[in-house]
Amino acid sequence: MDSKTDFVIKELLVRKAFLETEITKIKNRLDQAPEGSLHVSKKKNAYQFYLRNNSKPLIEKYITNKDRSLAVSLAQKDYDTRLLKTLREQLKAIEGFLKSYDGSAPQQIFEKLSEARKQLVTPEFLSDEEFINRWQNTPYDRLGFGKDDPEYYTAKGERVRSKSEILIADALLRHNIPYRYEYPLYSHGVLIAAPDFNCLNVRLRKDYYWEHLGMMGNEDYSDRNVSKIAKYTLADDFDETSLILTMETDRKPLNTKVIEEKIRRYLL
Repeated sequence: MDSKTDFVIKELLVRKAFLETEITKIKNRLDQAPEGSLHVSKKKNAYQFYLRNNSKPLIEKYITNKDRSLAVSLAQKDYDTRLLKTLREQLKAIEGFLKSYDGSAPQQIFEKLSEARKQLVTPEFLSDEEFINRWQNTPYDRLGFGKDDPEYYTAKGERVRSKSEILIADALLRHNIPYRYEYPLYSHGVLIAAPDFNCLNVRLRKDYYWEHLGMMGNEDYSDRNVSKIAKYTLADDFDETSLILTMETDRKPLNTKVIEEKIRRYLL
């Protein structure tokens, strides 16, 4: 089952639990309701209320203003009876759907193909596992490192450019967020940048681009990165809501709580 389907199923389960709670509450309320039903009659510009016994012969009793609470209870009873019927129908529909629906069926068609056929077919539906595998294994040219660049390595042995990037990469790994380091981003075929991390929100199957600005106390560095961020903004085919920014200075290092919040907000 892919994560989008999983999200829908979770929402249906939440709705199912809500309906079950409401049905129990309304049934308890109906158990306390008075006998009979309400009949409403309009005479001139006023409404009159009557208690019906719902048996033969039909008997109606006028409800005086002093007994208006009885009319209120009978009206609520009628509303609750209709509502209970509708909620039970909704619950039955959800239970039937959950019982019969196989969200992974479209993905299984591709997964059951032979390896030879998979190479020839462009699938319409992919499992999360296959989608992530294809996303992470897309070939690309990395920027590389100079011989004098310091060596920093993440928990999975990937070389990055700073200790802060280690913190980000290791946090992504802990949360099982797929990412590509310095994956190039193009706009209309023109290179915009190679963001520090290109991250995948698996649930949404949406790409996010994480830029960490680690030397904001350095004037030249800040100027270069202001220009870089401007390129994102001015690229008319770039979704600026997919850009994640963190930053630090020598006196204000990167806060690991900020990393966790960025992951929670954008990538989970």
